[in-house]
Amino acid sequence: MARLVYITDQGWQTIELAPHQGLGRHPNNVVQLLDTVVSKEHCVIEQQGPLMMLRDLGSMNGTYVNGNRVAGSRVLHHGDEIRLGNTTLVYDDGSTQFHFAPPAVSPGVLHHPFVANFDPTTGQRLSGGTPQWMARRRPAEDATSHDHLVSVQNSKHSIGQQVAAQSKEFLPFEEVARDPAALRLDYERLRITWELLREIGQERDFDALLAKILLALFRFVDADRGVILLKEADGTLTPRAHRRRDGANVPIQISSTILAHVAKERAGVMTHDAGSDFGAGGKSMFLNRITSAIVVPLLHDKEVIGVLWLDSERLASFKAKDLELLTAVGNQVAMLISNTLLGLKVQQEIMTRDRFSRLLSPNVAEQVISGKLDIKKGGIQVPLATVFNSDLRGFTRMSESTSAEEMVELLNEYFELMVESIFKYEGTLDKFMGDGIMAFWGAPVVHADDAVRSVQCAIEQLDVLDQYNAHRATFGAVPLAVGFGIHTGPLVSGYVGSSKSLSYTVIGDTVNTSARLCGIAAGGQILVSEQTANHLGGRFKLEPLPDAALKGKEKAMKIFEVKRGS
Repeated sequence: MARLVYITDQGWQTIELAPHQGLGRHPNNVVQLLDTVVSKEHCVIEQQGPLMMLRDLGSMNGTYVNGNRVAGSRVLHHGDEIRLGNTTLVYDDGSTQFHFAPPAVSPGVLHHPFVANFDPTTGQRLSGGTPQWMARRRPAEDATSHDHLVSVQNSKHSIGQQVAAQSKEFLPFEEVARDPAALRLDYERLRITWELLREIGQERDFDALLAKILLALFRFVDADRGVILLKEADGTLTPRAHRRRDGANVPIQISSTILAHVAKERAGVMTHDAGSDFGAGGKSMFLNRITSAIVVPLLHDKEVIGVLWLDSERLASFKAKDLELLTAVGNQVAMLISNTLLGLKVQQEIMTRDRFSRLLSPNVAEQVISGKLDIKKGGIQVPLATVFNSDLRGFTRMSESTSAEEMVELLNEYFELMVESIFKYEGTLDKFMGDGIMAFWGAPVVHADDAVRSVQCAIEQLDVLDQYNAHRATFGAVPLAVGFGIHTGPLVSGYVGSSKSLSYTVIGDTVNTSARLCGIAAGGQILVSEQTANHLGGRFKLEPLPDAALKGKEKAMKIFEVKRGS
């Protein structure tokens, strides 16, 4: 039977493959990888006939097989090394004995969840098991772990001591000079905040930031384990970083009851003895050697963005001042996290701006990005739009005598010139189809003269192509010829694709008709339908052509050729 094999500090491990299984960070996956570099639904491995296929689900950081990023799907072969984030697995098709060399493993690194042990020499199962939380592990003093070895307990737990989480202002010295306790607390707040800012204030890698926060806090608080949980868009708290002082590979048990209470009440809580304070649920905490815990909310702009959990194996390990101190410092931690997230958001917006700028004309892209123009997800009816298709003639024949590198370079030069004209007339670029281009006018922004703009764009592209061919003629290159098809009518515009990969496009009979017209156009010919001609207002010289019998149309269509130079 086919399986995935990988190495942990407990030896070779494996998971047998079913006909279909998802791999990712979300618990609904058959193979859950608690690694923040891995997407929630990262990839799937599924059987197609006699083959096992790996399919990437549009993951941000990619799926790699033998060092090569997977684009779409690929067949898995015996011995293939699969890498997702920080996790490396090897595919065993089950047809031969298992003799793989171990993947490259850094000292102290574990490689993830497993189901059963296998002898690397015989390939025989040694023992059964169930999936369990595993994580990368590094020396205790310089860990920058990205994975999470955290288990949230749902049993009911009572709440111990509580401290309000509101941030306290620093009072003038004269008002606290006679209060040594207040002075001491303020000093500690300043000291820890200064330490945090000095060590990690400039950290922009989010995973490294969270790991460094826990490392710094362990120097100030006598905790054995720590977890940072951040609030997701749906309000749930998700573990994003963890740390164990002893570096052991054992789950950190935390209480969902306490987490919910801290997030709701915006208050830090502390228990001196998990065995007694947590009532019936205390048994599980005791068995996991947790006797003291301190949990504080992470507040930024009065909003709870997450929760900081620290616990200890010792009774009464934490004092009231620890709770007050961490409650205050939690706000500084939240600020660091929020600032880093804001920086990442800005980077994402820059990427979004870049994507829209490649898709839409610059002025339209700016409207979309600024929110002045809304591109609705899911599709909207557009009563009138003009669709433009163009296609190079004889390009397939030309490619037979030209190297692949030269063909790609030629296409890139050609597309660069053509797209510039589309954006000049504020059209929306839909896609490149081999040597063809599809664009449209009338969505997401509408102009009264969209049909005119489309035809004018086609004319200008022919003029630009003439200049490009003149340049190519200087070194004896074959001239390029392009045909155009333009049709006007209703369509649907919007985002189309999967939940992992969406693209803004248009669909409908208007799109198909434009493509059919392009298919019958000769090189240098711009064909428009009667519907488009009716919206040109006499701006161009149109020559009627015999009615065209287009595929998919019951009746022949009236078509016209646009004459240049008029």
